[in-house]
Amino acid sequence: MNDKDKLRIGDSDRELVSRLLKSAVDEGRLSLAEYDDRLQQVYEAKTVGDLDPITGDLMGAGRGVLAVTESGDLAPRVERPQGSPPPQRRRRPRHDRTPDWIKWMWFGGVVPMVICTVIWVISQVAGSGDPDFWPIWVIGTVAAPMLCVTGMERFLIRPSLQQRDGNRAPGTE
Repeated sequence: MNDKDKLRIGDSDRELVSRLLKSAVDEGRLSLAEYDDRLQQVYEAKTVGDLDPITGDLMGAGRGVLAVTESGDLAPRVERPQGSPPPQRRRRPRHDRTPDWIKWMWFGGVVPMVICTVIWVISQVAGSGDPDFWPIWVIGTVAAPMLCVTGMERFLIRPSLQQRDGNRAPGTE
């Protein structure tokens, strides 16, 4: 047992280990009964050394082991092959793809359009509906602002972010 194994752990460390255990259950490496037993041991643990037996057999390829950082925090350590460079951390978001919020906006807008169109089709098949395609009013009022916002993001915001990122010196923030 080294000096770092004697360090006391806190609630954030226990949360980290409980997330690792939950991940192991999700991946099928632990049964629910084992998860329950180990989770109880995690919340009873007092030092970093107490956590090693709980997680030692769970770390698969690329998952690493629990390690104490220089600041004294507990974190998963990813093992790399000998001589390989450390992984590059992306410091800025990528600006070359459609942001998730735009995708969700379109999903939220397309749903009412589809629902209205399905209602109109059902009423036409049943023979009781108005022959005019009334969902066009919903489609137009929902799609027009979404097209404007998407266009602004694509043709105004994204190019300016790409230009700003291109003008920075590498490694600076």
